[in-house]
Parts: sequence; C-alpha cells; structure tokens
Amino acid sequence: MISSNNNLLQDLEAIQNISFVPNMLEFICQVTGMGFAAVARVTPNKWIACSVRDEVQFGLKAGEELPITSTLCNEIQDHRRPIIIDNVALDSAYKHHHTPQIYGLQSYISFPIILKNGTFFGTLCAIHSKPAALNNQKVVDTFTMFAEMLSFHLQSQDLLERSYCATVELQNKNTVLTKANNDLDSIVYTAAHDLKSPITNIESLVEVLSYSMEQENLNRAEINQIIGLMKSSLKSFYTTIQDLTTIIEADTSKEQETAEEIPLLELVETVKWDLQQLIDESQAKIEVNAAENVMLHYPRKYFRSILYNLLNNALKYRSPVRTPVVLVALLQVEGKIHFSVTDNGLGIAEDQQDKVFTLFKRFHNHVEGSGLGLYIVKKMVEYGNGQIQVNSTLDQGTTITVIF
Repeated sequence: MISSNNNLLQDLEAIQNISFVPNMLEFICQVTGMGFAAVARVTPNKWIACSVRDEVQFGLKAGEELPITSTLCNEIQDHRRPIIIDNVALDSAYKHHHTPQIYGLQSYISFPIILKNGTFFGTLCAIHSKPAALNNQKVVDTFTMFAEMLSFHLQSQDLLERSYCATVELQNKNTVLTKANNDLDSIVYTAAHDLKSPITNIESLVEVLSYSMEQENLNRAEINQIIGLMKSSLKSFYTTIQDLTTIIEADTSKEQETAEEIPLLELVETVKWDLQQLIDESQAKIEVNAAENVMLHYPRKYFRSILYNLLNNALKYRSPVRTPVVLVALLQVEGKIHFSVTDNGLGIAEDQQDKVFTLFKRFHNHVEGSGLGLYIVKKMVEYGNGQIQVNSTLDQGTTITVIF
C-alpha cells in the first residue's frame, strides 16, 4: 500500500487490486480515441506504469518504468494540475517540449491522482500519435471522476490495511495479556500455597521451640533440630520469593537491558561459586566447551540467569547412582549460536518434555524447588528472540539448548 516510504511494489499492487481499472482504461480509450492509457505511480525520481491499456503497441507494460524527466507527469507532480494537449503542433506551450518529441506524441492528457490526505500518488494519462479532441467538458469530467475514484479506492485500501494491522496488533497484545493473566493466576496460586506452607511450618516450629525453651532441662539437640527445620523452611520461602522477584523484575526491566559480549568461562566460574554447596555435595564436574571464534552478545543479567538456572537444575536433578557431569557448550551451527547445558542426571520422560518450561511445573518432587527455574530461562530467552529446545532420555540425562 501507499506509505511515506514510497514502497513502490506495494503501490503497484494496490492499483492492480482495484478491479475496475482495466475497464476504466478501456473506456478512456473509447471516449477519447486515444491508443494508450495508463495509471502511473509518480515519485520525484520514478515513473512506473501500474496498469496499462495499449492498443497501438507503444510497448510499455505494467511494472515497467520511463525516465521521470522524459515525462510531463514530472511537471504535474510539481503543480498538481491536469495537462491537456489536443494537438502538439498547434500548442504554443508544448510544441517544442522534449516529451512529445521523444515519444512522437500529437495528443496527450494527464490528470493528477491526489489522495484525500493530500499525498500525490501519480497520474491517470492517455497518449496518441495523432491529434484528438480532449479539451472538452465530457473528457475533463470523465478524467476528473476516474482520478477521484482511484484516490478513494487507494485511500480505502490503505485504511483497510491499517485496520487489519491494528487488529492483528490488538490480537497479539490480547494474547500476551491473556498469557500474563494466566501467569499472574499461577503466581497468586503459588503465593497462596507454596508460600503458605513454609510460613505455617515456621509458625509451628516457633511454638515447639517456645515450649522447649520453657522446660527446666533444655534439650539442646532438640532445639538445634528445630532451628535446622526453621532454616530449611526459611530457605524454601526465600527461594520462592527470589524466583517470583526475578520474573517480575524481568518483565519490568526488559526494555532497559542492553546486549554485551558474554565472557562464558568467567561467567561459569561465577555461577559455580553460587552453586558451590551443590557441587561439593554431589562432587559434580562442570566442563566448558566454547569455540574460540564464537562470540555471544546478550544482556549479561539475563544470560547469567539462564546459566544459573540450567546449571542449578542439572545439579539438583542428578542421578543417585553416578557422579554428575555437566557440559556447558557454546558453538555455531548453520550460522546461529547454540548454547547448551548437558547433564547425565535423572532425565525427563518423552511425554513430559513439552511441559518442562511451564510455570511451577515439577517432575521430581523429592528435590526442593519452586518449579520456576526453567520457566525463568524460557522468559529470558524469549526476551532476546531466541529459541529453546529440550532433548532428554529418562535415567540417562538431559540437554537443554538455547539458539540465538
């Protein structure tokens, strides 16, 4: 369609989508006796035939161009008034003009097509190698009517396209809003259940601790056990709050984060410090395979969250019968950067793999967690317009690949 960027191909298609144009050009040739009629798209440096009626083998087809400076439409674009020539040889203004001489014209008529918003689109024109009676009310009214009809239909198409684009955008926003509402429902559900549980546990443990402290003979082992359970509940509470905070912060700050070169080895070492307790408990080995010529540019905050959650999952869902080995890889495959984390852990059943990125979804309930880790990873990847894939075999291990 018509745009301020002069998308000429769309303008050409816009004219060709107006069904009455071929009949209009045929009618113009009949009324005027002209052998060639056309609708032209005219810009400061282009003259393009959008639709053509050629009864005299002038040789110009729809989509073809004429040098703009060789046409009279160039002048019409400037003054926006019709040009009507019955007989070039007798017309004082145009008998020596280069355009009739170049194309061998003796009669010529061209009316500007001006959209309702004032934009100059082009011209409705007709030419012939012989003189013709053009400068009369019947012909002038005919060209005026057709130029206005073309303007109306072009503007209508533009409005329809804008309306369609607005509808699609609205539908997309509605989809995003629906998803956000569903996520919010899940978050509220978690707040009502996952957060309620550790709070209830702490409340009960405080009562037991208070009772124990009132006894004459303090049982320090019992008190230490209660304190340990309280710390565990507080840790569960803190983890869930932290994960929910990460999601909310990501939603509110995603437009502010800028991409930077990611130092993978350095970032892996930083995340390993945060996971040191899990690494020590499991005696896990974390290896890195990064191609030297592959550079990843991504918001550091988001990539660190992706790396942390993937390594955390790989260690938490380790196999009880073998030492965890986790491979972090950064490679280039078919022009795209592939970042992956592969473990030899518990794995995920094939019929459950499409659900691993669902909010609060967990497949191994014997491991502590909020079920938010992979959901957070997916959101961080989506913010960078990336893709995420999972490939897992039960009791053998899992590979999660992020494609940038």
